[in-house]
Amino acid sequence: MGSHAAPFADRMRRMTADTDPWTSVRAAHAVWAATGDTQTTVPTLTTAVQGLAVGAYLPVMLPAVRHLTQIGEAAQPAADLLIGVAALDQRLRCNGGWRGFTQDESIRTAVDELLASGRRA
Repeated sequence: MGSHAAPFADRMRRMTADTDPWTSVRAAHAVWAATGDTQTTVPTLTTAVQGLAVGAYLPVMLPAVRHLTQIGEAAQPAADLLIGVAALDQRLRCNGGWRGFTQDESIRTAVDELLASGRRA
């Protein structure tokens, strides 16, 4: 909805503090898409992905990393936090079997794209 959602920005900003990570990540992306606000969105999304830096993985982290990549230069704090992910010697996954491999590949690709976006800025 882009700028058409701007009148609801305050409500969406409050939702970025929700205890459910899916709600906070979706709200952060909506706030950014509607207003361009990075002061609210980048910290929310960075909090959602901070576990990646130590090898933890939850499915909500993939869209959070992708949203940070869309945000661009303002997401540099998250990129700095995740710079060591490529060196982690473990699968970043929450499922076993083939899904674990695809989760690991997807999140590593997303993190690589985030780091590359920071280098282009």
